[in-house]
Amino acid sequence: MQVAELLERYAAGERNFSEVELSNADLSQQNLSGATFIKAKFSHMNLEGAYLFGANFKHSYIENTNLAGAQLCGANLWGVNVQGSVLTEANLSDAYLRGTYLLKADLERVCLQRANLQRSYLWGATLNSADLRDANLTGANLDSATLMFADLSEANCQDSSMKGTNLSGACLIGACLDRVNLSHANLSMADLSEAGLKFAQLTDAIMEQANLSSSNLADAQVQLERLQTAKLSRTIFPDRRIVNPSPTVSIKR
Repeated sequence: MQVAELLERYAAGERNFSEVELSNADLSQQNLSGATFIKAKFSHMNLEGAYLFGANFKHSYIENTNLAGAQLCGANLWGVNVQGSVLTEANLSDAYLRGTYLLKADLERVCLQRANLQRSYLWGATLNSADLRDANLTGANLDSATLMFADLSEANCQDSSMKGTNLSGACLIGACLDRVNLSHANLSMADLSEAGLKFAQLTDAIMEQANLSSSNLADAQVQLERLQTAKLSRTIFPDRRIVNPSPTVSIKR
C-alpha cells in the first residue's frame, strides 16, 4: 500500500489497516488516530509528530522508524517490535506496551505516565529524563538501560531486572522495587525515599548520595559500606532495623 492510498482510505472513514506493509514512507504530522494496524510492518518510516491516539499496533513491527514527538496516548503496542526506533519526546501516556520489544530504542524525554510495560524488553534503551510516573514495569527487562534523571515516582517495578542500569539522579519516590535485580546499577543521587526495596538485589550497586529516607530494604542484598554517603533517615535495613533520624548515621555491619 502507498501512503496516498492509506491517507485517502482513512479520510473516507476506514480504520482497519491490519497487516499493511509500509517502508521508507513519510507520515510525519499525519492524523491516524484510532486506526488499527494489527500485525502491520513498518520499516524505516517517518512518523515524527504523527497523531496516533488510541491506535492499535498489536503484534506489529515498527523497526528503525522515527516516532519522535508522536502522539500515542492510549495506543495498543502489545508485543510490538520497536527495536532501533526513535521515540524521543513521544507521548505514550496510558499506552499498553506489555511484552513490547524496545531494545536499544531512543526514548529520551518520552512520556510513559501510567503506561503498562509489563514484561517489556528495554535492554540498553535510553530513557533519560523520561516520565514513568505510575507506570507498570513489573517483570520488565531494563538491563543496561539509561534512565538518568527519569521520573519513576510511584512506578511498579517489582520483579523487574535492572542490572547495570544507570538511574543516577532519577526520582523513584514511592516506587515499588521489591525483588528487583539492581546489581551493578548506578543509583547515585537518586531519590528512593519511601520506596519499597524488599528482597531487592543491590550487590555492587552505586549508592553515593542516594536518598533512602523511609525506604524499605528488608531482606535486600546490599553491601552496607556502599550506603556511607546515602541519606538513611527512618530507613528499614535488611535486618529490619530502623534507622532513626540523626545528623550522623552509624552503619553497623
